[in-house]
Amino acid sequence: MKAARRLELTWGRLQLLAMQRSVTLVASLRGTVVQSPLGDLEVLSRVGRDPSLPPLVCVHGFGGDKETWLLLAASLGRERGLIMFDLPGHGRSQLPNHAVTIRRHADATLRVMDHLGVRRAILCGNSMGGGVALRLAADHPARVAALVLIASVGSDVHHHAAVAAWREGPNPLIPAEHEIDEFLATALRGTTKIPRAVLRYVATTRARSAAKLHRLFEDFASGHGAEGVPQELERLDMPTLVLHGELDAIVDRATAEQLTARLPRAELHHLAHVGHAPQLEAPRRTARLLGAFLRRTAPI
Repeated sequence: MKAARRLELTWGRLQLLAMQRSVTLVASLRGTVVQSPLGDLEVLSRVGRDPSLPPLVCVHGFGGDKETWLLLAASLGRERGLIMFDLPGHGRSQLPNHAVTIRRHADATLRVMDHLGVRRAILCGNSMGGGVALRLAADHPARVAALVLIASVGSDVHHHAAVAAWREGPNPLIPAEHEIDEFLATALRGTTKIPRAVLRYVATTRARSAAKLHRLFEDFASGHGAEGVPQELERLDMPTLVLHGELDAIVDRATAEQLTARLPRAELHHLAHVGHAPQLEAPRRTARLLGAFLRRTAPI
């Protein structure tokens, strides 16, 4: 059994590398490293055909990485630029010695934008990444042309009963190795074309990073106020698309509805048969909704 498990993980790693290389090539993405006070940040980006359009900057969720956006990247049009990167302590970016709060993740996002010469951007955040996008929009509204919040956390995340319980006890976002299948079933309730061996390899890598992830989760959850997801959402007066999977077992439907109600220019779309990661489970559907939203809100 152990030999079969090792073989599956090896096969999953090889499949993942092949997928990353092929999709990166198809999506015309190039890698770079951005130096920041929060450590080196790994970035993938491409220049759009129309330089007058603000690029799309994708901010992944807790425990994720820039590669979670690759399937979406391959489905998007090439008119505007595209930027995705590993948040501090995630993927191949460095883990700082100090606490990495939502605000510091937002600072890292701004650092990537500055390095690439981006004055204004469409911020697209998944889960915790949605909270990062909201924080950047609150602190630097002139830099944000529009928001796309995919299964995003809300302002209540720092005091949410479930988050408090996850800080003190078992955290479904940080599985043990024997909980891999349960974790995948919770996170990805919809269908996905990603091979099972790849999913199990990624989830196993996450499980083996548990010590680091517990520290990052504590930083994320405990850093409220000016360090966390902003409370004053009514002041964020930019076009906003809220996407929420109807099968999401991590962020509930009420959070998406509250975000839509409080953000002055927000519209909400529920995705049937999709869980917590629409960009992985339904990348083409997500790309169509995103493209239509940007066309309706253009020119921005």
